[in-house]
Amino acid sequence: MHLNRVSFFRRAVCAVCALTLVLTLCSPAALAANEAAPAGTELTQAQAADMARADAAVDALLSSGDYAAMALDERQAAAEARLRQLAGQGLVQAGSIRYDEENGMLSFSYDCGVLGGILLQEPEDEPFLEQPLAWPEELPGPLDAENDVRPLGNAIVYYAFDDTVNSSRYPNYLTMQQAWNGWGLATTIDTEVTVADLRHMDDYDLCILSSHGAYYTYTTGWLFKQVRTAPVLLLREESSFWDDLRYGFDLLTHRVIKVNGNYCVTPSFFAAAYRGGRLEGTMVFSETCEFFGGSNVLDLAMSNALLGAGARAVVGFVNNVYAVYSRNMLWGTVNQLIMGKNILQAVDAAAATYGPDDIYWYLSQGGTRPHRYAAFALVHGDDTATLYTLDESASAA
Repeated sequence: MHLNRVSFFRRAVCAVCALTLVLTLCSPAALAANEAAPAGTELTQAQAADMARADAAVDALLSSGDYAAMALDERQAAAEARLRQLAGQGLVQAGSIRYDEENGMLSFSYDCGVLGGILLQEPEDEPFLEQPLAWPEELPGPLDAENDVRPLGNAIVYYAFDDTVNSSRYPNYLTMQQAWNGWGLATTIDTEVTVADLRHMDDYDLCILSSHGAYYTYTTGWLFKQVRTAPVLLLREESSFWDDLRYGFDLLTHRVIKVNGNYCVTPSFFAAAYRGGRLEGTMVFSETCEFFGGSNVLDLAMSNALLGAGARAVVGFVNNVYAVYSRNMLWGTVNQLIMGKNILQAVDAAAATYGPDDIYWYLSQGGTRPHRYAAFALVHGDDTATLYTLDESASAA
């Protein structure tokens, strides 16, 4: 029953419909792909210097021992006090400070109009992180007549969960890379993901976004205030004076924002970076939390941006997703793609193995305190997309 529900939602999203079944699905306002920049359209050195001063003040708070020992409500109060102090110094727009309790994030605008955020708690590692990948029962193919692995194209994993040092996650991605390379899918892992790196997704047949995600809510407008929301991809690239200048236009147009001193990308980043369909049929699998929205509210902003930029199919999760479940679904899906399944068949097969949603998986592992909303995978775009065509696979047999 759960699997049928998941399949129904995938097909519904492929038709870009929002239907009510168990969840209440609606699309909140998203960041505009072509949001106008403030007058001047270029970030000046003086504006970058002011942002650096504000960032240093925020970082001093977030890195302090006192802040680390605070409860969540105390962190909120301390962070709001620091932002109000910066507003008094003319570094932050006073009317822009907003707290999103659901996501535990303070948003604000620097004086120049660039968006910033303070995530009050770092994304937590879920239980069962030590669980190793389960090797597939059958060897993925296809193989040619001499039993040599047939090239299937190339893939990249944009790995931004951590710095890989003493990581419980990273060894699993090395296992994936070794396996997929051996089975014909040339796979690269990018462990120092930058905004600039994400401008080269069109070099790959399959792009995997392995990073934390969040939902960003902010206030905009001068005379008439509006609240806007969007899913964002959290990178580990630290902001700096010179990089702020380098990414200045993207920052001013809100394609890139800064959260806890690191750069993050919004849907409009992909829409602008690959304008004119430059992704040219690339498939995208995102492991990020809230990629398709959070709190049981469907948001297609990120996938619409990627599809509009030329991606053929996009896979991601609704709500916050347990790390091991998202990784297992990635592993199972790509293995099935290598064996010749289309993207919808591959995701369905992975869900049949690991469970239709992450709470189902969590309880099966002995968990007793699941999070509030179950996360499940959706396929948006061409659900018949494959790594190779049927004609090509037949000629290789």
